[in-house]
Amino acid sequence: MRSLRFLLACAVATLLAGNCYAADNGVYAGGSLGQAKTDLSGGLDSVLDGKDTAFKLIVGLRPLDWLGVELSYVDLGEVTQRGGSGNPLGSSDFRLDEAGFDAFGVLFYDIAMVDLFAKGGFIRWDTQSSVRSFFGRSISDDQGTDLAYGVGAQARFGSLAARIEYEHFDIDTPPGFDSPDLISLGVTWTFF
Repeated sequence: MRSLRFLLACAVATLLAGNCYAADNGVYAGGSLGQAKTDLSGGLDSVLDGKDTAFKLIVGLRPLDWLGVELSYVDLGEVTQRGGSGNPLGSSDFRLDEAGFDAFGVLFYDIAMVDLFAKGGFIRWDTQSSVRSFFGRSISDDQGTDLAYGVGAQARFGSLAARIEYEHFDIDTPPGFDSPDLISLGVTWTFF
């Protein structure tokens, strides 16, 4: 009789543990903070500060355990370079600001209380580049829509999830620059 109670208690505990770790589906919101990187494709990264702090604000819907849709505002910071010797821009100062709104389809794979995910979609981006020299300042604005993708993992604690992810944005940067990447840490909260 004791072993039957023990087995029954183990079965109930297993079922409850499974429910505690089940994906919390519904509408979620959150944010992430990380580092964005935009390199020079010519290999002159030593004269360019292509890394900056970036952030994003996230709203999503996860109707199924394995499927979600996510919208974000992402600010990728700025790329800067001061003029001087060894600078390919000569005595000019350069600055590139990158930001945009993205939309992703997200595929989740649950492992206990951890979700692995991959996402693909589009970013509606806006860049502003400026070059300041002895003769004045020139500013160039550019907008467009391009592909974006990412991978990541998140640990779930009920409605709260802590995530780490990598994203690549296929933004049309000025000639000589690669498209930006973002590595970030963030949290989301599922409301209903």
